[in-house]
Amino acid sequence: MSTKPPPPPRKSTKTNKGEPPAIDETKSNLEKPEPGESANLNFKVSAEFKKDFKIAAATYGCTQVELLQRIFKFWTENQG
Repeated sequence: MSTKPPPPPRKSTKTNKGEPPAIDETKSNLEKPEPGESANLNFKVSAEFKKDFKIAAATYGCTQVELLQRIFKFWTENQG
């Protein structure tokens, strides 16, 4: 006694999505930020690294952003 699988769904030429919005009604989410404008950089690190990085920034008297920028600049200048 085998069971027969249901038939595949019928393909319809008609969609229920409606018409796309006009260009002037769409959001301008594709615009790039101006050069020099701040943008978020989100990534996860261990809690211990976060604490050490925060202490290092305070030790050198700069913000965490400034420390990251200094480290990245040093790294790019000294890479191969």
